[in-house]
Amino acid sequence: MNLTLRQLRAFLAVADCASFTEAARQLHLTQAAMSVLVRELEAELGVRVLDRSTRRVDLTEAGRDLYPFAQRVLRELEDAVHSVGELRDKKKGLLRVAAPQMMACTLMPQVIAAYRERHPQVEVQLSDTVPELMLERVLSAQVELAVGPDVAAPPELERRPLLRDRHHFICQPDHPLARRKQVRWRELAGLPFIAPTHDFMRRLAPELAAAGLEAPMVLPVHQVSYMTTALGLVAAGLGVSAVPSYAAPLVQGHGLVMRPLVDPVFYREVCIFSAAARSLSPAAQSFVEFMADFVGSSGANEKKARS
Repeated sequence: MNLTLRQLRAFLAVADCASFTEAARQLHLTQAAMSVLVRELEAELGVRVLDRSTRRVDLTEAGRDLYPFAQRVLRELEDAVHSVGELRDKKKGLLRVAAPQMMACTLMPQVIAAYRERHPQVEVQLSDTVPELMLERVLSAQVELAVGPDVAAPPELERRPLLRDRHHFICQPDHPLARRKQVRWRELAGLPFIAPTHDFMRRLAPELAAAGLEAPMVLPVHQVSYMTTALGLVAAGLGVSAVPSYAAPLVQGHGLVMRPLVDPVFYREVCIFSAAARSLSPAAQSFVEFMADFVGSSGANEKKARS
């Protein structure tokens, strides 16, 4: 059986108007075209659905049975088209995003709140995780997007650069370096340094070497997995550390001082990761575009310092 939507619309219009002429006028068709559509419908069903006379058109028993089903089919189709249109226009949807803990409690809530103001019908679910696991969550389809530091990604993932963020020195307010406007890496020599992530020293070493400094000049007394742990240790007076600029709200919340690190300026790129084989949903696409605009307009995306 090969019923068409045009046939069902024609049938409903004739049934409602009790007239081929009026139904044809409503659907902007000729009366002959309306008659053809109804005949094709009856041929497919193998039964008459309309009784025609010179004065009026009435539903047959089969037509009365068909009428509510035809109404429901067209109504559900219209609802589906409307729903897809809302998804296309980013008016609704569910978006799952993963981010490392520090970013999940600083930058991401600001982005999500601003995004929801523009797209209130899109629900954004944020999953905080360690950087090592955020890519796995994308690969396993637990989340559609991951936002975090640039890491080696498998070919199954697509990487979109988002921002370049510089690291800042953090210490207690009474620390001698707290009075400086900026802090040089060489001034950290001999200080009890707290590495804020497990791979921090590995990433720092080539940056120091390029500036003519030896990595051993900065020796961590603690090496933690979460930047929030590093903040707690610094707040307790157990050392100093370095964190990205987007951590500023938590640094201030811990009562710590934050100063730019120079000679060299140490940047880390933040990227958005998604599955290369899957097209982004309309909500995800709009979120990616919105986040790029947000970090650009808010000044979160730092440009490389000019020498």
